[in-house]
Amino acid sequence: MKAIELNMPDEVYQKLEHLASHDHQPVNVFALRKLEEFTRALEDFAKLERRAQSGDREQFEKAMAKVPNLPPVPGDEL
Repeated sequence: MKAIELNMPDEVYQKLEHLASHDHQPVNVFALRKLEEFTRALEDFAKLERRAQSGDREQFEKAMAKVPNLPPVPGDEL
């Protein structure tokens, strides 16, 4: 495991400390967990972008043509 020193504005640290306290975790544990979540999200987004690049607009249009044109379920309107 690597150790890093991270300088941040006091305001950012205070927010991080507040969030960590609500999760009943030390700041470093909370920050590590959030960094792990962030890196996984970036990796997932990159995978999604790669999949999108291999998409076929024509096949998408064919699939969408099969979806009935109905009004939205009540409460689901824009």
